[in-house]
Amino acid sequence: MNLQFWISHKLKLTGSEGGSVSTGVVIAVAGVALALVIMVLTLGVVLGFKHEIADKLTGFDAKVFIEPAYDPETNSLEDYISLSPVIEQAVADAGVAAPLSLTFKQPGILKTDSDFSGVVFVGRDGNHNATFERSNIIAGVFPDYDDGSAVNDIVISQTASDALGLACGDKVYSCFFVDGKLKTRRHTVAGIYRSDFGEYDNVVVYASLSGLQKVAGVDSLTGTRLEVSDIGDDEIDAVSETLSDALAAAYHSRHSEKYYPVSDIHQTGAIYYNWLGLLDTNVVVIFVLMLCVAAFTLVSSLFMIILDRIRTIGLLRALGLQRSSVRSIFIHMGMRLVGLGLLIGNVAAIGLLAVQQEFRLVSLDPEMYYLRYVPVEFSWPGIVAINIGIVVAAWSIMIIPAMSAARIDPAKTMQFE
Repeated sequence: MNLQFWISHKLKLTGSEGGSVSTGVVIAVAGVALALVIMVLTLGVVLGFKHEIADKLTGFDAKVFIEPAYDPETNSLEDYISLSPVIEQAVADAGVAAPLSLTFKQPGILKTDSDFSGVVFVGRDGNHNATFERSNIIAGVFPDYDDGSAVNDIVISQTASDALGLACGDKVYSCFFVDGKLKTRRHTVAGIYRSDFGEYDNVVVYASLSGLQKVAGVDSLTGTRLEVSDIGDDEIDAVSETLSDALAAAYHSRHSEKYYPVSDIHQTGAIYYNWLGLLDTNVVVIFVLMLCVAAFTLVSSLFMIILDRIRTIGLLRALGLQRSSVRSIFIHMGMRLVGLGLLIGNVAAIGLLAVQQEFRLVSLDPEMYYLRYVPVEFSWPGIVAINIGIVVAAWSIMIIPAMSAARIDPAKTMQFE
């Protein structure tokens, strides 16, 4: 066994006269544990918050979508789009394996006898995964719109339900302005949802795709966009770029008479993603501050330990121990404190994350944060990285007090007798 390592383990973390654990040790361990807890909790909360908000965004809007053809002469988009062989070939050339979902969005008005509300009716075909929509249902059901019997069923938000006084089973008039004409349909409220995402809850009403197509007077293959949603969040930019390039190449090579622009959720939801991106800056700031706290407590505590053991240092130096060896001894002692702090901090941080994830004890105002509770997410690579970062930072910073201990002159230690 290494001599310095053996000596550092023989030196107790109590005062020089023994007894209870010294104040310096308590401060050092508490500082490291507190820093680790705050860093792990910050990471877990930020990751959870970002993923929850991103899931809501991609639940209401497609991750990648093809818009109706763009007319360069009028600088405008056409009203509708259909899945043509040209688009199918471009999707195949882009290597997009996820199915395209035909979507129809139609602005309209929900009208009762005493009130009305402007909304956007959204209908999607059977290729769309409605897991998100069903998870938000708080009353009634989300209809199976592939069943022709649900053509007159709609799902409204709790916001619209409260504003218009509607409940499941109620009838409501839906008004549409199409080609300058007013068209009215009588719908049944089949379900009520709540996502706590106010900007979308205020306007989105789910309806039958075929019903909206009939209102617009188009065929069953026509919609307002073609969506790609069944892809990973990390694939959005790549799929959007390759699909856009493929459609642009088809247009420039004259295989397509029209140019179909491609957009993605990072563009339509840029304000939210930019907001979420600011959280990364907050994380960095918190991490730096916590490392400074841990470093300060370790350095001050190690100096206290060194002062308490000046006679021991003088004896070791008088016996011929080199300065580098004395330095190593106190670095090893400091790392013992770091290890104890990491153990306590990991247990506390992981325990708090698990409790919040299971019981959601800490709540939020959904009008401010779009969520009713503080979301958390375990990132084991992140937790491991935080632990390694603290160990490396602690090892580096403890060189300062350890060098001071190594410079103590054995002859001068007599004054502490």
